[in-house]
Amino acid sequence: MERSCKEKLLNRLGRKPPGTTIILGDILLDEYTACTRDYSANEHCVVLRKGPSLFFPGNALNVSLNIAALDGNAAILGALGTDTEADRLRSLAGDRIDSGGLIGETGRQTTLKTRLSDGDGLLLRVDREDNTPLSASVAGLLLKHADSLPAVSCAVLSDLGKGVLPDSLIAGYIRRAADKGIPVLVDPAGENIRRYAHASVLFPNLAEFNKLTSHSCENPAEAARYAQGKLAEWEIGALVLKAAEAGSYLITAEEIRHVPAYCKEPVCEVGAGDSFLAAFAVGIAHGLPLEESFMLSNASAAVSVSKAYTSTVSTRELTAFIGQLKQRDDRHP
Repeated sequence: MERSCKEKLLNRLGRKPPGTTIILGDILLDEYTACTRDYSANEHCVVLRKGPSLFFPGNALNVSLNIAALDGNAAILGALGTDTEADRLRSLAGDRIDSGGLIGETGRQTTLKTRLSDGDGLLLRVDREDNTPLSASVAGLLLKHADSLPAVSCAVLSDLGKGVLPDSLIAGYIRRAADKGIPVLVDPAGENIRRYAHASVLFPNLAEFNKLTSHSCENPAEAARYAQGKLAEWEIGALVLKAAEAGSYLITAEEIRHVPAYCKEPVCEVGAGDSFLAAFAVGIAHGLPLEESFMLSNASAAVSVSKAYTSTVSTRELTAFIGQLKQRDDRHP
């Protein structure tokens, strides 16, 4: 990260960005349960004795809370069930964000991801998902709520590709924002990149990119070169390719910019993509150019993976991390 960019980011962090960032997407509850391991001789199987659980908001709601932790204004749009998991998610969100766009849909189950671990690490993940597409009436309510929000500066779409968000909702959401000149940031999924046409920036990893494009790039650098030649055809402004330990790439029609991974020994990577996307959105809301928002998001992801569980990254943590990078570079110019 260039020294001038670090200084600019440090000056920006801690200020309240103008406007609101709206986030539409799949919403889930992450459960982390500590277990002790035993064995049943009668059933010839491993027995996990569940201990206490910790709960965290996941996906689109985690993006929203990360934006709030960076002093941004966030409004969440999405559907939950009418169950205890939905109640827990609302409680975890509290009043840190505008949650008026969270709609409880009768008959739907809130997605729950339970991770079981012992002293040696993660043993098993159990997912309970309801992938029923949103009804036309609920999709209409979400778009109506998005239209009613004042002073929107950035729109985010966080799509798990589970079929919950119908193509018509995705297209309507992106088109509405683009027509108003609002930047649209998309965490994509699925097998059709054209469903995100008119987005400002897409944020896939390599596996997601290959699936979206029906291509078979063997490494991120190859994918970045391929993407650069296709942006205009896909009607996408830019693409950020996330490559874990290989860092990430910002691809525009003019250049390909690579940033190495800042954290070499991650503690937990769950939710790091949410922190990455949220910091990029905060940068855009501050009026930063793509390159500086990209640097901010890489720093945020590095802080996120250094923490246990699904986490948010605060302004204080991000400022401290960027300050450490600056001090290191000042010592070794």
